[in-house]
This record gives sequence, C-alpha cells and structure tokens, in this order.
Amino acid sequence: VPKTALCPAAAATQDGVFTRSQARRAGWADDRQRRLLRAGLWVPITASVMRHREVDLGPWQRARAVWLSSGRIISHATAAALWGLECGTDLHGIRRSGRSIAGIVDHRMSVDDAELTTLNGMVVTSPVRTVADVLCSMSVSRSIEVVTDGLRRGVLDVRTLQAAVRGARGRPGARRARFVVESCSDRPFSVLEWRFQRLVRGARRGWAFNTEVTDDAGPVGIVDALHAESRTVVELDGRRFHGEQRFQGDRTRDQRLAAAGYVVLRFTWDDIDRRPDHVREVVLRTIAVRSRSAPASTLTSAVAEGADEERTAVGPRG
Repeated sequence: VPKTALCPAAAATQDGVFTRSQARRAGWADDRQRRLLRAGLWVPITASVMRHREVDLGPWQRARAVWLSSGRIISHATAAALWGLECGTDLHGIRRSGRSIAGIVDHRMSVDDAELTTLNGMVVTSPVRTVADVLCSMSVSRSIEVVTDGLRRGVLDVRTLQAAVRGARGRPGARRARFVVESCSDRPFSVLEWRFQRLVRGARRGWAFNTEVTDDAGPVGIVDALHAESRTVVELDGRRFHGEQRFQGDRTRDQRLAAAGYVVLRFTWDDIDRRPDHVREVVLRTIAVRSRSAPASTLTSAVAEGADEERTAVGPRG
C-alpha cells in the first residue's frame, strides 16, 4: 500500500484490501468513508470490501476480497489465479453459511479439509481441487484454452489433471472434464496444437509432441510435432508468438532441419481450422512417401531431459 494512501492500517497486511467495518473500527466514520468513495480514492471490490485506487486489483486482491467476505473459501477462478491459471476475474468462493454478497459468485458444495490449503492466512482450495472445480464449471472450449496455456507455462501437468478428474467423479460436468483431460494427454501447449493432435491421433503411430531435436552442431530446438520414422517435423504457426525475430529464427531452424535430412511441414490456424482434411492428407502422404524412401539421417531427437517426469503440479504466484 502506498505510504500516501488514505486507508486503514489493516490494508498493509491484507494485500492493500480492507473492509468498511475495519475502517470504522479504525476511526473512519461512515460519512468520511462515503466522501472517499465519491472522490474515487476508495474503490469498492464488493459492497463491503474496498481498495485504495493506487492499489491494483490483481489475483491476491480479488482473493482477499473473497476471504474478507464472511470467511468464504477461495475457489474456482479466484483460486486458480493464485495457482497461476488464467480463468477469468470474477470473484468465486465456497459459502458454508451466511448470506450471499453482491459481486461474489457463491458455490454451495461440499469440500474436504484435505482439499484445502492456506495461503497468506487465507483458506484456498488445493491445486487439484481447484482444477476440478474449474473444469467442471467451464465449457470444453474454454477449458482447453486454460489447460493448454497452463501446460505451456508449466503451472499444470498431466498428473494434476488426472487427479482432478478422479476427484470430480460423479459431479456435474465431470464427463466434460474427463474429455478435456484425456484429449490433452499429449501435453499440447496451445489450442492450435490440441487441434492438430486430435487431427492426427490414430492416423499414424510414432508421434512425439513438443520434443527437442538436435543435430551434429547441438540442439536445434523444440518442435511442435515429430514423426521420427519418416523424419517429418510439423510446425504450427499461431499468430501469438510470431514476430519478425521469431520469423527469422524459425526459418534458420528449418534450414538446419532440412540440411539434416528432415522435411518441415508448416501449418497455420486457417489451415487447421478451414482445411483440416487437406492438412491430414498432406501429413499422411508425406509420412508414407518418406517412410518408404528417405535415406538415413544424421539428425537425432530426444525428449528434453526430465520431460517424462511431470513437474510439480502448480505453485502460487507471488
């Protein structure tokens, strides 16, 4: 909290967030509170929880607002943000008693003590329980976005996803969650990768995804998909990560792959979205031709060290 901020001292230990009751106990009369609200110096998060305007409303402030609202358990998207997942900014909490509060999405559901943990003095659903809650409450398309992003940034792993599905068994949305987790078993790092993996699944065996490739000079890089038998590399060009520098780097890598005897197939979002049959045919024809006639290659591929060992499930964001 900025030293110049006009707010109760309690805000200093609560991520810059405080309640109107705390302000009242600290000597801030209701009429003074109303003046600060009208002036925009205090900004309401809920009807009873405030922040100073110089305090940004981030994951910890949203979580604190839920916790200060009658001690709700921080859950769903609000808990997910603390564990590094980006699922939205709505305030979510599990309410065991008391009345509903405007601005908070209340969930009335059972939760075991083993599914809870404490962060900065607040009770939060555990990573596995949080993932289960999120996947059971979101659409498949949104869940795929969240899961692939979490896998890419290393805040999710397959083991956590599988545990979440087991914990969600019998709940509304559990079948949807199971489909999402099973469809992400090859750890796609984007929706585009997820769609490509679905496209080639079952067509040919021997695929490795997000795997490191090396040549005689050393590491070439991580490729989106590799069919080792036919020495075919597939790269998926999404819009998000391809600036001018990345464009040149990709071309340099393609040249090294070609020199080592690999063929590189590049597909865009439009290819996968609008011409999936064409993509599938090109990939399968390339594999068939090269599996019959391609010469031995000096290029080797290996999954990056430790890739087979799942990383720690999720860790809080500071």
